[in-house]
Amino acid sequence: MARSDAAPLACLDANVFLAVLIPEASKAVREEVVAAERVLRAVEEGRLRAVSTAIVFGEIRYVYLREDKPGFEIARAALEAEPNLRTVTITAPLAIHGAELRRKYYSKRNAFSYNDGLYLATALAENASLLITTDPHLLTIDEVRAISPSQYRSS
Repeated sequence: MARSDAAPLACLDANVFLAVLIPEASKAVREEVVAAERVLRAVEEGRLRAVSTAIVFGEIRYVYLREDKPGFEIARAALEAEPNLRTVTITAPLAIHGAELRRKYYSKRNAFSYNDGLYLATALAENASLLITTDPHLLTIDEVRAISPSQYRSS
């Protein structure tokens, strides 16, 4: 489908894709796996525009390797071909902002990762109205509205 500029823009964490691509390897509960499918369908249909950071490919590749699953190149090609999904290159300013956000949120009780910081920095740099994730560390941020896939309601 063609990109709809009227559709809201959401930054998608790798775990949204992984819940659909390799659900058995996901830490997401069944409800979130089904909801992640709904989110990705909304992107495919142009009801939701999506952005992610290039680290998404590394995270997805790692899980394919860890789980010894074939099909990464097919998944990568499908993501790269999706017209309603834009992947943002990690630039120096984005990397630095990601590190600053990790410093802000990381604690011994909140293992906010550098990758989490990159997703949040991407959401902010791209003016996304949502960050969709199953990661509990990202669901606690306050810079942008972070929701789980099950909380997403398409218009």
